[in-house]
Formats: sequence, structure tokens, C-alpha cells
Amino acid sequence: MQALPSFYRFLAEFEPFRQVLDGVRSILYFGARLDAGLARAWTMTGVGLALSLLLGLGLTRLYDRRGLHRTAQLTPAALPTAA
Repeated sequence: MQALPSFYRFLAEFEPFRQVLDGVRSILYFGARLDAGLARAWTMTGVGLALSLLLGLGLTRLYDRRGLHRTAQLTPAALPTAA
């Protein structure tokens, strides 16, 4: 971590893989104790899940309110023809 540029060190504090790694380390080496990092891993993973769901739902709602369509429109040339 010390050799990383400051931007990547900042990202490593809250990106999900770091939290999962800390939780697995707590389970494997410290008897799954909450104070050994497992509580923080569960909390940060839950926060990340909640934020990503909120962001996804919010952007989907914004997309729909603007009247944009998520499906591709078929043109007559792209329609299948009966042979």
C-alpha cells in the first residue's frame, strides 16, 4: 500500500475487494473475531452494496424520466424475413 500513488491509496480504503480481503483474513487467521476486522468488513461491504443499489436505481429513474429507452429499436432492415 505504501508504494501506491496517493489516488490508488485513497481508492483502496473503500473499494469492495479490500473489505472482503480483510474479512477473509479475520476468518482465517483470527478466529472470525469481530474486533479483528470482520465487523468493519461486513459494515463496509453493506454500505458499498447500499450505495451501489441507490446509484443504480437513481440513474435508472433519471434515464426513464428523460424518456430514453433501454431497448434497441428494430429497423425494417433488421427484422427477420420469412424464407
